[in-house]
Amino acid sequence: MVSERVKKLWLSLWLSIPLLCSPLFPELLDRVVANVNGEPVLESELSLASLFYGEKDRSKLLNILIDKRLIAQFLRERGLSIPADYIERLVDNLARSSKKSVEELYRDLYSEGITPGDLRSFLEMEVSSTLGLEEYLRNRVSVSEIEIELELLKRGEVEFIKEVELLVVEKDRKDELLKLVGEMGGKLGDVAKGMGLKLERLRVKRGELVEAVDKEVWRAKEGELVVGEDDENIYMVRVVKTVRVFSGKSEDEIREEIIKKKMEIEKRELVQELREKSFVEILL
Repeated sequence: MVSERVKKLWLSLWLSIPLLCSPLFPELLDRVVANVNGEPVLESELSLASLFYGEKDRSKLLNILIDKRLIAQFLRERGLSIPADYIERLVDNLARSSKKSVEELYRDLYSEGITPGDLRSFLEMEVSSTLGLEEYLRNRVSVSEIEIELELLKRGEVEFIKEVELLVVEKDRKDELLKLVGEMGGKLGDVAKGMGLKLERLRVKRGELVEAVDKEVWRAKEGELVVGEDDENIYMVRVVKTVRVFSGKSEDEIREEIIKKKMEIEKRELVQELREKSFVEILL
């Protein structure tokens, strides 16, 4: 349920956390500080959360943890399960970012009153309430073409960009090129591989390609192949698609912005609903 894209986002966040052997950890009595639908929130979670979120105010931290616990419970009831090996990979990344082995990391945790189980439980809740929630909300949110068009109208002047595949071949290899094109039917990826050349994928504005092909590329439709040459090279360009750009952003990027705004609204409404329907007891 957790996509590769959001996995990378999560791992990059954890690499920014200070070392868990930091003196920020006080001596802990792992007592219960809150009760969320019968599940305890422990003192050790507050300490881990303080490091992760960079927040020292205990009341703010507790409210963050309560919301995350509510979300994790909600998603667990709907079948979300975070694989144990994924959590172990997070622990391993955390240890490596701290330039320690996992065993050394665990020893440091023990010395501060935090067990490996505390860490794994915290990670599981965090993944559920962030990546898991994002996947859940993304499946519930949609954006209509009308919404996209209305947003585009707000962005001002439109600009067009061509997304193309470009293969550049020296003219003295023309015979070799023609032979491979005949054999492979103009598939630029295969032709490039056969010639040991790099096939580039570019986004270009009008006038940015060499004169030999630029005008024809802008006349070509999606999927069409344009060929031109100058004194030194032969240029083969396949038009992949034409992209409309508004204020420097493509339609896909604008669609993603709208989706994220809608997801944030859905998240706030979900947390509010869960708060109203749940039993939460604060014991600070």
